[in-house]
Amino acid sequence: MPSNYPPMLLGELADLLAGAATKSARPGSRGGLVDVLTVRALRDGRIDPDEVSRARPLTSETARYRVDADDVLVPARSTFFTAAVVPPELHGIVFNSTLIRIRCNDRLRPRVLAAYLCHPAGLAAIEAISQSGAVQMNITVRAMRELLIPVPPRAEQERLASMLEAADAAYTAAVHSAERRRRLAGDVVMHAMAGPDH
Repeated sequence: MPSNYPPMLLGELADLLAGAATKSARPGSRGGLVDVLTVRALRDGRIDPDEVSRARPLTSETARYRVDADDVLVPARSTFFTAAVVPPELHGIVFNSTLIRIRCNDRLRPRVLAAYLCHPAGLAAIEAISQSGAVQMNITVRAMRELLIPVPPRAEQERLASMLEAADAAYTAAVHSAERRRRLAGDVVMHAMAGPDH
């Protein structure tokens, strides 16, 4: 589908970095461990904070591999592709080599980029640059830099980002409401079956 906006190379719109090599922590491990984001934390365009791991970085330069709020993370090696914006509560966590960090400059809003990458048009562009095997997709920083991204005017990006933020807030509220209703229904069933003392 042709875009209404002129495309630019992602490498001109953002700083991209492959994550740090890390070694998984063994049970009982202590010193030298840090909180780490891996590809397991990416879920349907979001980052699951419950999937933050503990691992030992295999580099002393961990400051270079810490995410900022509003960075975009994508898988480097995975059986699926998604893009997610780092929320403020995960600022400063190390990201490992299963991820690529995209730090947008002022010409591109992170939420707009993530939405584009998750859309079928963006996914088709990703598939075209990936080194895909039978099961796993492999994406390099070099290939991602060459990805062409349609760039709306800044005012339009602000409007689109606000719409995406409102949709995310509504989705989160709906999920929490559904979870509360499920718990309440379970409590009603237990009250009816076991009596008020249980």
